[in-house]
Amino acid sequence: MASADTPQQIFEPIPSTPAGNETSRTKSIATRLTEAELGDIEAAASKAGKKVSEWLRDAALTSARSPQEEPTGAVLLAEIIGMRDLMLNLFAQASKGPLSMEDMRKISAYADSIKEQKASQLLSLKRSQTITK
Repeated sequence: MASADTPQQIFEPIPSTPAGNETSRTKSIATRLTEAELGDIEAAASKAGKKVSEWLRDAALTSARSPQEEPTGAVLLAEIIGMRDLMLNLFAQASKGPLSMEDMRKISAYADSIKEQKASQLLSLKRSQTITK
């Protein structure tokens, strides 16, 4: 029996559905995975402190609800290609003599104008090589 000095703990009932979800989840999606893929997913769920089904649902909904942006890797690749082109052209032009501000502006504008196209071509080539393997 609890003494009068010990505060009594009151527990709130845990809702069966997450806050903001007015209906219960009744639909499911099934997929097939390799052992390696399942291991990757289980590791990611464990790292996040979630059950596999909860982690998969969160990942799928995050992807579905986020704006479809260009992948970060593609953006970074384009910037690296732009920097590479800029540096090569600056060194090539500088080896001929002093650079004017107009030379630098043109070289920079050119690098900016071709970086996305070159990155897209490189990614397409890599995808086609992966598909044919």
